[in-house]
Amino acid sequence: MKRKIFVLALLVALIVSAGVVSAVELKDPRILEIESDLNGTVGRYGGTMTVAAGASGPKTYNPHRAAETSSTDVTDRIFEGLVALHRDTGLVLPKLARAYEISEDGTEVTFHLRRGVQWHDGEEFTADDVIFTFDVVYDVNVGSNSRSGLLIDGQPMEYEKIDDYTVKFTLPRPHAPIMFSIGTPIVPEHLLGDAFREGRYHEMWGLETPVEEIIGTGAWKIASYRIDQELVLVRNDNYYEFDEAGNRLPYLNRVIFRYYASTDTSTLAFFNGEFDYIGIPANQYPEYVDREPISRWTIIEAGPNPGTTFIVINQNPSTVPEPKLSWFSDVKFRQAIAHAVDKETILDMAMNGKGYIQHSPINMRNNFFLKEDIKTYPYDLDEAHRKLEAAGYLLGADGVRRDPQGNPIEFDLITNPGVPVRQISGELFQEDMAALGIKVNFQLIDFNVVVEKLTSTFEWDAILIGLTGTFDPNGGSNTWLSSGNLHMWNPLQESPYTDWEAEIDEIWRAAQRAMDPEVRREYYYQFQDIVAEQVPLFYTVTSENMVAVRDHLMNATPDLVSGSVGSAWNFIWIDR
Repeated sequence: MKRKIFVLALLVALIVSAGVVSAVELKDPRILEIESDLNGTVGRYGGTMTVAAGASGPKTYNPHRAAETSSTDVTDRIFEGLVALHRDTGLVLPKLARAYEISEDGTEVTFHLRRGVQWHDGEEFTADDVIFTFDVVYDVNVGSNSRSGLLIDGQPMEYEKIDDYTVKFTLPRPHAPIMFSIGTPIVPEHLLGDAFREGRYHEMWGLETPVEEIIGTGAWKIASYRIDQELVLVRNDNYYEFDEAGNRLPYLNRVIFRYYASTDTSTLAFFNGEFDYIGIPANQYPEYVDREPISRWTIIEAGPNPGTTFIVINQNPSTVPEPKLSWFSDVKFRQAIAHAVDKETILDMAMNGKGYIQHSPINMRNNFFLKEDIKTYPYDLDEAHRKLEAAGYLLGADGVRRDPQGNPIEFDLITNPGVPVRQISGELFQEDMAALGIKVNFQLIDFNVVVEKLTSTFEWDAILIGLTGTFDPNGGSNTWLSSGNLHMWNPLQESPYTDWEAEIDEIWRAAQRAMDPEVRREYYYQFQDIVAEQVPLFYTVTSENMVAVRDHLMNATPDLVSGSVGSAWNFIWIDR
């Protein structure tokens, strides 16, 4: 305890001696343990890290309107929550909060906020911003993806401002996973409050907004953005995190996101020295292995990607016409089709074997909740044929399979271009379905259009897409609760449409109430068994998390929870 007090005093002295002048005094810095560089020192400032960031840039700067990783990859650097997960253990740690307390009965959580944290425009972060943010999240007109995970039995928590630096949340009942959901991005009341009260929040901070007006508390600020070409982040000089030596984080001056139309293009650009840090596509792993011995970069492996990739079939009675709705909502049809997903070949062709076959919606990095002995559907076209025949979907002499009413079975499958594993998965599925007498029209369309169909118009047959995944299963509430906005096959249900969806709702909420982790695990085991039986999603594969990092970037260590590399981007740039 004395050591922490000493460090805090040292930090205050360092801030003053460095001549940092601000109307807001930072009283509660966050201190991180940072690995030293090769010379045993930390806090070496300078440098620009350039990153390959996918095929397209953000669709919005508003963290509560973001629905895709291209946006959240940016907003997660700008905005922060009250808490964050420890990168190695998955335990909940204070972030914008300096401490929190949970009442003995588990129904109250009190957060003590860090005093003196500044928004990028110099205004102080206070309890007013927390209260405002939760007003935003709970407003159904905003459509925040955080909302489902912050509802308890369908009801929002109560929250109140105790003083400028204290907020208390009151839960309707004990809710074990609430601390994994409560770290939703905090947004500034002084900039967005009027728009929210006037019903214009959904219009705020789109891509037309000047980047200097995008204000968070995070370590990075947006300096510029050329749409789908390059986005530049610059260091927040007033950030509240420090290393143990008293050096303000982050160390780097800038981070540049560059967008490339395909992974082939980005890989070639990395080999040509155009940027410093890249997630290695599994299908291109051999190229990196061949070049690594003669390169000035290193391959780092960090275990399974925490996300999931799958084919989902639309069961929405409001948008899917007959006879497709009858096929898609027939569990026997779905179980048969599940045998036509050739996961082994996808793994070999798309990932050079550097990945993992998926059967469950649970994050593969969370061994505690992942159930190994669930029902699976091995690739077997003969078995798929037998199950289709038994369910009345008969193969005619003309090679066309028809439903019991004689309708030829044909549907569309869409995904976005620029992701080889999805293209390969779709093409293989199309071929195997053709072998079963089913015509699948596979199309590559713009990612924004895919997202619009999935979340707005709901007019689609089948989509091949993925979710980034959360460490705690409850982070998937907006997907697995029937009322969730990402319950893709039939979202936003007022009441469960099927018995099995009702059962998942009941199990999910029971798991939320179970404060004993062992009891929670049993509920999530039941959930996984139902999903395996009903197959609303056909899971495919996930990659080995691999990155290539140039040798002038230190602190590139794997995050055991998320599989990312680097401690909150606290890289140190060194000359070599």
